[in-house]
Amino acid sequence: RTDETQEARNPFELGTLLLFAALFAVVSTASAALVGQFGSGSLVASSALSGTFDVDIAVLSALRLADQQIAVSAIGNAVLAALAANAVGRLSLAISAGPAAYWLPLVGATVLAGAAGAAAFLLIPPF
Repeated sequence: RTDETQEARNPFELGTLLLFAALFAVVSTASAALVGQFGSGSLVASSALSGTFDVDIAVLSALRLADQQIAVSAIGNAVLAALAANAVGRLSLAISAGPAAYWLPLVGATVLAGAAGAAAFLLIPPF
């Protein structure tokens, strides 16, 4: 194993910010179009799909639709679907790319987080 030093990168580089803005615009437009065409049920599907790759964009896109007469419960379900899809995507990458010593603790932490989220979803009454 070699000890290589890596230069720190600025997280606010213009290229990174432009990529985030472009992805946000595409996902937001697609989510709004799907909701307009198929109703609020399509929001969960589009959030899960986009959340597989980037949960921030999926969540922000779902929250942006709150002013378009979408039920808060539908937006909440979309956010949960995005988070769950992102967790499954991360686990899939970890299992395919790393040794079991790396991904087994990640599986345990994800299962615990999922169980806590499911318990909160089931136990906390909707408002």
